[in-house]
Amino acid sequence: MNNSIFTESNQRFKVSIPDQILNKVKELCESSFPNETGGILIGNYSEELKCANVSEIIVAPSDSKSGPTWFLRGTSGVKKKLDRLWFDKKYYIGEWHYHPDCSSNLSSQDIKQMINISNNENYKCPEPILLIVGGKTNLWEYSTYVFPKGKAFVHLDTIK
Repeated sequence: MNNSIFTESNQRFKVSIPDQILNKVKELCESSFPNETGGILIGNYSEELKCANVSEIIVAPSDSKSGPTWFLRGTSGVKKKLDRLWFDKKYYIGEWHYHPDCSSNLSSQDIKQMINISNNENYKCPEPILLIVGGKTNLWEYSTYVFPKGKAFVHLDTIK
């Protein structure tokens, strides 16, 4: 199984996402077009805490709402699923969402949401990751960001 690796020049932060998960995300994006969609990134960290390894995603909960330029991830069933995953050492590590027919660049709403998550003790995730998928079928692009609590966000480049 191949992974896509996202990192920054000094490799302080690194995110590894299996290509099969990226393919699943693309399928979900295609099926939601022309509306946004999203969900949760699940995984764990390497022993030295240098790399976040995404192992699965949670799709948009049933109470999520969206339109062509916005997405509000619901919460229905999320806590129960996260509690179950915790026992398998799989944790909430961030969010993913789709910008249909647009770039994968951050919006001001994306920044605000992720800063709130990094500061919210209930998430138990002081450095949440955001994966944004932009574009449409055969024209996909990905941007990955880390939001360290109390610091500026970091854009990670793909090194595949």
